Amino acid sequence: MVVKDEENSIRVYNSKSYYWRNTYTTYREKFSLGLIPAIEDTDTSPPFTLSEASAIMLYLCEKHQWNDFYPASSDTFAIQRRARINEYFSHHNESTRLMTRKVIFPTMKWMFSDRKGKGSDASSTGVAHLSNSTKDIDKTKATIRDIAKRFQHKFLANDSLYIVEGETPSIADLLAYPDLAQIPQIMGIDYEEWPELEPLSKWLDRMSALPEHDDIHKTIHKIGKMYRSKL
Repeated sequence: MVVKDEENSIRVYNSKSYYWRNTYTTYREKFSLGLIPAIEDTDTSPPFTLSEASAIMLYLCEKHQWNDFYPASSDTFAIQRRARINEYFSHHNESTRLMTRKVIFPTMKWMFSDRKGKGSDASSTGVAHLSNSTKDIDKTKATIRDIAKRFQHKFLANDSLYIVEGETPSIADLLAYPDLAQIPQIMGIDYEEWPELEPLSKWLDRMSALPEHDDIHKTIHKIGKMYRSKL
């Protein structure tokens, strides 16, 4: 998760580069969970710190009244929209987060290991570290298609524009998008390869058109170039 907000006093820690510059013990002193992403809100005294992407999104929406992303009113429509957002938040680890755990993490492990050219090595996730072998690529693509198809069936059915019914995205979309978008961004695998995933592809296009998208995802694209250079 990345927050681009130049008007408010929010510091976002979204990369292990913070660990490299500081000891893990120091990080834990600031953020008790020791996780990324995390934010430090210096508007308050003492500064308020928070971890976990979903909690951060809710906090920022409520603090800054970003009602388009997370409605605050008490009318039935807003209550039900919040409930749908919370429903996705509760389901996230069993939905798009699987793409990160089962595909991206093993891919990153392969990228930064010395296994290139030594064949596949089954990981604890059940997915082989992706190499340039046809067997590994086919297995990984099957996993990508399965996770994407289940997400689309549950959350983009009936020509829905976004996860929660409406004309604008919510923080549910912001939470789901990075898990799915990193497949083409890092691995160069396009969902258009599977015609049945057209609704998902259109949703990704709508999300990628949001303001500041390209600037926020610069680092992911750099990782993608590193990955493709190893194939």
